[in-house]
Amino acid sequence: MSSETPRLSPTEISNTTVSIFRLIAQVVSQPTSSTLILKSPSDAKTEEMITLSNVKLTMADKTYETDQWYEFICRASDSGDVGFLVLDSVSCPLMENEQMSIKGVVALQNLAKRFPDLY
Repeated sequence: MSSETPRLSPTEISNTTVSIFRLIAQVVSQPTSSTLILKSPSDAKTEEMITLSNVKLTMADKTYETDQWYEFICRASDSGDVGFLVLDSVSCPLMENEQMSIKGVVALQNLAKRFPDLY
């Protein structure tokens, strides 16, 4: 099942051939009820975070917490735009004083590519 919805790095979104994919990202802001601005890690060495600003939502009534991490189930844009549509999301809750490891997220994305049957 997970091989049907691969986890992508933000650098792969514009070049992907799959229509549905997963993305782990941090919410930067929710400027309108139908859009999000996200940051997603792309490189473990530099811990670079890429900002994704053309993210549309299917659930306009759902609000997201700023600085919270989520795994998003997304649909690639049919029109060739850089943006994509969020179909669903799962919160990645952290306990007090815990932080998400950028290197860990990138490692998870890389492992998911090598072993697509792993969740």
